[in-house]
Amino acid sequence: MKRLGFPLIIAVAAILAMSGAFDAASAQRRRPNKVKLGTIAPKNSIYHEVLMRMRQSWREISGGAVDLTVYPGGVAGDEVTMLRKMRAGQMQAALISGSGMSFLDEGISALQVPLMFESIEEFDYVRGKMAPVLERRLKEKGFTVLAWGDAGWAYFFAVREFRTPAELRAMKLYTSKGDDEMLRLFSEFGFRAVPLDLTELQANLETGLVEVFAVPPLVAAGYQWFASAPNMLDLRFIPIIGSVLIDNGVWERIPSNQRTLMREAAIDAASEIEAAVRRQERDAVSAMQKYGLRVIETDDTLIAEWSREVEEAYPGLRGRYAPAELLDEALRWRDEFRAP
Repeated sequence: MKRLGFPLIIAVAAILAMSGAFDAASAQRRRPNKVKLGTIAPKNSIYHEVLMRMRQSWREISGGAVDLTVYPGGVAGDEVTMLRKMRAGQMQAALISGSGMSFLDEGISALQVPLMFESIEEFDYVRGKMAPVLERRLKEKGFTVLAWGDAGWAYFFAVREFRTPAELRAMKLYTSKGDDEMLRLFSEFGFRAVPLDLTELQANLETGLVEVFAVPPLVAAGYQWFASAPNMLDLRFIPIIGSVLIDNGVWERIPSNQRTLMREAAIDAASEIEAAVRRQERDAVSAMQKYGLRVIETDDTLIAEWSREVEEAYPGLRGRYAPAELLDEALRWRDEFRAP
């Protein structure tokens, strides 16, 4: 048998190598793009149910190439922990609140000022105006906002009745762990803040380390925290902004035509959650009342007292709680919405 000449051997080897490279590239394209998405929203809640429907939509849009796995109920850790895992590549996405997003970029806090907004419509208007600059800031930090939404209004739940800011200062208040500047602000304003992972809240309510916290009613009902803190002050303290967030690199590896449809699915999911939360908020309160929740009524005089207290703190928030220019912008858009 005639032996192959040296040049021919090289040519055959090159063809085989190229074939192997093509096979590897093809296998890479066929391999599912695994996306782990975490959220502190309770398992089987409306948040979780909608995310599971988004999971199916993404699978259909990508032809199975995007494999989204949802981790609800804080099983992946609290929001700060989830974001750290995203930075380390251990997770790729999150349904996350303003508290978590402000860990990435303090500009988000400009929309999370207590008692800044009188209505959810007012909040929607300001969020819409500020979304482009906030998205740009988060993009620079490595994260893409696929959709904005909210988790409803946060109310105070406490182990005993209270009404005034002075009475709140006498109790131990839960705050997210990891934000040292926020802790200093609480201390300066006279609050006894206790920084914890949200996943530690129930245990510390039972031990007495924490006596009061602020969350949306659906969250309090979903985790049944109201059983340990059965007093809710009927004061819409702050609207909880939220978003569907994904790592830039993971998102940009998905074909652009699929990204367009997947973003639309994420926007639909966020809108569905938002509508359901707003619709079910009062139902959640009524359901908790049947199991022992006491709603502490407020009046115009008490609300005015809370508002004065918070507005006096605004100067101390500029440049510390949120960038001064963004806080000023949020107030400017709010006032524009209120203008006749």
